[in-house]
Amino acid sequence: MILPPEPSDHLRIVAVIQARMGSSRLPGKVLKPIAGKPLLWHVIEKLKKSSLIEAIAVATSTNPLDDAIVSFAREQGIAVVRGPEENVLARFARAAELMDADIIVRVSADAPFLDAGFIDHLVVSLIEQNADYVLLEDGAITAHEGVDPLTRRALDKLMMDASEDPVAREHVTGYFKLHPDFVRIARAPAYAPLARKAGRLTVDTPDDLAFMEAVYERLHARAGEASLADLLFLLDREPGLRKLNAHVSQKGLQASGRLALIRCDGGGGFGYGHVKRMVALARSLRDREGIGAQFAVNGSEDALLPISGAGFEARLVGQDAPALQAMVRQSAPDILICDMREGFDAVGLRSIAEEVSLTAVIDDASDRRLAADVAYYPPVPQASELVWPGSHCAPRIGWQWVLLGMRSVAPVARVADRRLTLLVCMGGSDPAGLTLRAAEALRERDPSLRVRFVIGPGMADGERIARRIAALSANFETVEGASDLSAEYGSSDLALCSFGVTACELAAFGVPAVYLCLTEDHERSASAFEKAGMGLSLGLAHRAGDVEIASAVHALLENPSRRHQMHAAGLALIDGEGANRIAADLARALAARRAAPLRAANG
Repeated sequence: MILPPEPSDHLRIVAVIQARMGSSRLPGKVLKPIAGKPLLWHVIEKLKKSSLIEAIAVATSTNPLDDAIVSFAREQGIAVVRGPEENVLARFARAAELMDADIIVRVSADAPFLDAGFIDHLVVSLIEQNADYVLLEDGAITAHEGVDPLTRRALDKLMMDASEDPVAREHVTGYFKLHPDFVRIARAPAYAPLARKAGRLTVDTPDDLAFMEAVYERLHARAGEASLADLLFLLDREPGLRKLNAHVSQKGLQASGRLALIRCDGGGGFGYGHVKRMVALARSLRDREGIGAQFAVNGSEDALLPISGAGFEARLVGQDAPALQAMVRQSAPDILICDMREGFDAVGLRSIAEEVSLTAVIDDASDRRLAADVAYYPPVPQASELVWPGSHCAPRIGWQWVLLGMRSVAPVARVADRRLTLLVCMGGSDPAGLTLRAAEALRERDPSLRVRFVIGPGMADGERIARRIAALSANFETVEGASDLSAEYGSSDLALCSFGVTACELAAFGVPAVYLCLTEDHERSASAFEKAGMGLSLGLAHRAGDVEIASAVHALLENPSRRHQMHAAGLALIDGEGANRIAADLARALAARRAAPLRAANG
């Protein structure tokens, strides 16, 4: 049996928690509540149960944002050490010195389910094998995350010999994993109570936080009462809980600190389609690639709601380049992504692009694209006609790059023997008033047809319009307050829509559609969807008569064979993975940009 070291050994073992408010994927996460207590509180309480840890300190930065961490730690009677925000190693070295530590247990502030017994197990192995760092034996697995014991000797060696290495500066013990001969590494035997895999148990995103809340709720536990063993037992009993954050990827040693700034238009006359699709891209960047995201929005306050609801910071900046440039200088993003219809030109973007590593544009036919590094388009006529004089931009054109304003495209079970259903969706704000016009055009048609009208959140006088529509026909129904139309798409046989992001979402769900276009640009894009067999375009809405609209809708409803062909074409061409593909493409491009100076320096 392994016993802890005797007190006469005079080894002072100190836990140092690295914590800061500026997380790129979930800002302020260390003070986000779980079961009513901040995440950092959970970490501290678990560490207090260790038999070997003599003292606990929090190592945070000198950034004023981290004053909140200092205040909380002091309220808990925990020592605080502050140092450079971008140099975690320096913070740990200062903490080790001030706390007079012989052994430092490096603790991440994002792992609320620490196990004191496991931590002591690692420390004992480190001491008994007279090593400087400890890993589990080859082949041993554990559900535990978030701790790394090392000696003061190893930390001093890092400061002397590797203090300029970016991995050492940011990840500290991560350097030992990349350079296993740098210090002597102990191998701890498997820890039987936790010798299994458990998926993600750290908090990096809102979905991770939701998972932790769900665990406490399902265990009927108060803050601090749930142990890692309890969590593992719960996951055996309810494996479906893993789905809450199974899609989130763990950040690698080289991935931390990356940030994307997304500039988009939204709200009011712009609608919400572009905001929602950029939120989908931001989720993919954060959850799959470890790249945080902030939003700079040109539009109205209501456009910020779906962004903040998804856990991202956002502010209104207007359409001018100087306002966006000021935000770039403040946030120092690595990537700038523009999904915009009005604002500055290529000259403005070029001046901003000088301050970021990578610039991308989405569906942008203006001259801004010439100042970008990469541009993404569906295969519409306008994209294939673009020319790129003197530009280094790499265009990506194809259905695989289509961005949807939803998190996933999942099939919805259809009810057998139900009435044919037509979905009318004219965008979040419907500036042309097409929803009511469609109702007027369709009210004299087949009364057996079920027609559902989406009343968008930004629709002017939406409640009055909904009441008027419901009064026109007994088979008219309204859909109000829906933030996600997946269920509506899944239960519809045909859609009548204003062409835009909604047309892409309908195609991804295999819903045939009739398109009404607000602009000539949209009319040309809709022609590509029609040519690909996903829908039927009636051209510009103001030129299409009510009789033409109603006739087109009913002709398709009476032609199940053609609808089936449209259904198949949509599913074949737009698979809903566009956000993930663009995020991965941007991550690869950024990695290549970062690696280029290193390759040049190495000759």
